[in-house]
Amino acid sequence: MATPAAITTDAGAIQARFTVASSSGGMGSVGGVRLGVHSTGAVLVPHPDKADKGGEDACFVLRDHGAFGVMDGVGGWADEGVDPAAYSSMLAEKSAAAVLLGMLDPRAIIADAHANTRIIGSSTACVAVLRQDESAGASGSGSVAPQPGRGGSQVVIGNVGDAGAMVARGATVVFSTPPQQHEFNCPFQLGWKEFYPESDTAEDVETFTVDVLPGDALILGSDGLWDNVPALEVAEVCAAQVAAGKCAQEVAEAIATVAFEHSVDEEYDSPFTQEARRSGYDVEWWEKAAGKELIGGKMDDIAVVVAFLDQEGKCPGPTPAMSGESQSGEAETQAGDSDGHTEEEGKGEGRRTPTGKQPK
Repeated sequence: MATPAAITTDAGAIQARFTVASSSGGMGSVGGVRLGVHSTGAVLVPHPDKADKGGEDACFVLRDHGAFGVMDGVGGWADEGVDPAAYSSMLAEKSAAAVLLGMLDPRAIIADAHANTRIIGSSTACVAVLRQDESAGASGSGSVAPQPGRGGSQVVIGNVGDAGAMVARGATVVFSTPPQQHEFNCPFQLGWKEFYPESDTAEDVETFTVDVLPGDALILGSDGLWDNVPALEVAEVCAAQVAAGKCAQEVAEAIATVAFEHSVDEEYDSPFTQEARRSGYDVEWWEKAAGKELIGGKMDDIAVVVAFLDQEGKCPGPTPAMSGESQSGEAETQAGDSDGHTEEEGKGEGRRTPTGKQPK
């Protein structure tokens, strides 16, 4: 199947918001060698039915700060006449703003963004930050134990809902976040409590601290990625692309392409349908008697963010700020930058109605 047009550089296919920062924070160290973000890539692929509006997922990339995020807006709000992309987009903007103001703890970043996103809607959220401080994730809900001989370079991940992040080392999975759901296909999500009192809160954010090494890949995605591509396959696609000399942007596009192709494949046994069967869902009894089972991809918006880590001396310098200070602007273009010189925010996707936690 051909690569969907939505992940080309067609300016009309993907909407992104750009934030250019002048700081070079967000570094870590391993074995006395400081780590930085060498390069980044990001792509947003809308659900085919939402291609005209660009979908409802959102992402931000702040390479100089080593901070990244993916948000997935709740599609159920469309039934109430509300654009589901509005909340996820603002949540991404507010998260990036919190980073630019000096916040480096993912839970605090999400909490601040949640408190300042005062519009109708709701969204899942995943934020990851490259940190040097070994105590960064001490108050969090999970960690990957350091291994002998490893230094203090870490990625701290905060996640609420079924967006998520993973760290790949070659074709292996070092870590991946578990989805956070109230029940099958009903993820935790954040919304403005004045209009959505059933919203989950930043207290529900799960945090994880993962030791990283030069050459590791940090990959964030909305559920449109994880519902269609197992983490191991994501790592294998990433490793194959790197071996072929592809840049971070091309790696992000390749991962998104695989997710899209799986999502429209009715014969593919996706992670989503596997989980559905485990949760008691299946085809009708007469179909089951004929040997059929519930399979197929899950068509959805797809967001992918890729960041390659390396020794600081091998990473590009800080992005020059416009007019000597941090500024922001808007552009309709492909999310992400293969050279890692662009700090970005994009638009979003999600799922849950304003009257309760509903399945996607």
